[in-house]
Order: sequence, then C-alpha cells, then structure tokens
Amino acid sequence: MAYKQIITVGHDAELFLYDEDNNAIPSIGLVGGSKECPREINGGAVQEDNVMAEINIEPCTTKRQFVNRTNEIIESLSTIIKRHGLHYKIMDFQKFKPEFLKHPQAKQFGCDPDRNIYTMKENVVDTKLLQSNNIRTAGGHIHIGLSDPDFHAMAKTSLVKGCDWYIGLPLTILEHKSERKAFYGKAGSFREKSYGIEYRTPSNIWLSSDDLKMWIFNQVQTLVRDVLYYLPNNEMPQHERNIAGLGETTFQEIINHGQADYAQDICNDFSIPIPSLEKS
Repeated sequence: MAYKQIITVGHDAELFLYDEDNNAIPSIGLVGGSKECPREINGGAVQEDNVMAEINIEPCTTKRQFVNRTNEIIESLSTIIKRHGLHYKIMDFQKFKPEFLKHPQAKQFGCDPDRNIYTMKENVVDTKLLQSNNIRTAGGHIHIGLSDPDFHAMAKTSLVKGCDWYIGLPLTILEHKSERKAFYGKAGSFREKSYGIEYRTPSNIWLSSDDLKMWIFNQVQTLVRDVLYYLPNNEMPQHERNIAGLGETTFQEIINHGQADYAQDICNDFSIPIPSLEKS
C-alpha cells in the first residue's frame, strides 16, 4: 500500500535572449534579480544567471497549476525583455560574441556543485573550456518536494533515479546528442534539498509546449508513486530494479551520450511515455 504524502513540483529553468537580428544577448542588467535576491513575480520569480535569464515557480500540487504558473512567469519575462527589443528562445547551448562575456557576472558558473547519484561524487564542470570557447548552456531543473522527504533513508536517492528513468531517459530521445551534456546535465545530476531534490539532468527543452510541461508533471507523479509504494516496505522501487538490470554504467551512457535509439527501445520495452515536440 502506498504511503500518503503531499507532492509538490517546481522548477528553475534558463533561457537565452536574442535581439531582432537573432544575436545572443546577455541578460546582465536587463532582467533584474539574482540568486540571492530574485525578482519576485506573481507565482514565482525571474533573475539573471550568468548571461541567461532564469525563471522559477512556486511549488505546485496540480498539473494545471504547474503549467499556468510556468506560462505566467514566461509571459512576465517576455514583457520585461521586450522593453529592450529582445525575445527568448528555448535553446540549451549558445555561443556568444567574446565582447559579451567580459562582465564579471558572465564568469560566474553555478552557486553550488551538484552530484552524481550513482557515484555520489561532485560533477566537475570545465568552466575554463566554457569561457575560452564563449559557450553557455541552459538547463530546466525539476524540483520535487514531499511533506516528509526523510521518511526513508533511500527516499531521495530513489527519487533521483526515478527522475532518470521516467524523465532523463525519454528526454534523451528529444535532446539527441545535446552539446550541453559535455558540461552539464549528466545522468543522475542532483542537489539534495530540505524538501526533497532538485533534478538537474534536463535541459530547458520541455518548456517548448504545454504538452511537454504536463508530461513533466505526470512523470514526476508516476515516479513518486513508485517510490512511495515500495520504500515503506523496504523494497527497491521498480525503476531502480530496471536500471540495475540494464547496468548503471550502461544506463548513464545512454543519457550522457544522447543514444536516442537505445533510449527509444527501452521506453518502448517498459512502456515509458515518450514526449513529443509537436503540439497537439
């Protein structure tokens, strides 16, 4: 019998900004807000993160809430940047003109390191390579909260692996060989939170449509149900057994190297819903 908990879903996602000629433009001084002091907007906030614009929403308990809040924050960001003749694009990798990356803010990478759930080691990012090649990347991190996140010693570990199985794996089919993966978004990337976890593998691609946003919410509900069904009985959740059956190293390689065909086969074999970039 599943253990009852209140489940919340939120996110922080990054977007690149462009002028009317589609030149990538830093968000510095244009969006407002920072990690320490976000620019609060109804339902969430916006802020500047390196040269990207970041959006985040308040925790949601329903799918409609998740979609509506995300769209409201994006619309608010659009209003802010239109004053500067800019628009956003959902891209996870962008090269900038060198002169746009001289500001100190453009050289700040990440506030805290994330870790790999399979090794529990910190993920090391070659920020010097990002800097020397004038490259930046954009993620779409998912935040999952439980009313009792420490109900079991393995709860947070199981949540992250569940995210890999139900979200990271099928998103590989859409992202293919994402250049972002060379720096960020490896399989099992996470930060532990007091309320649960921040899953940092996905890019921002799921912001492309309402269908994809709803898919994210649905997948979170599925993986959390799996965790809450098995762990209270000290049983390994089904998704962890599936990953172990494939081999953790093999599974990580599929996500890390964008092996879309393998990801498609696994999703088909295990009936994992596959998202689409086409709007319904």
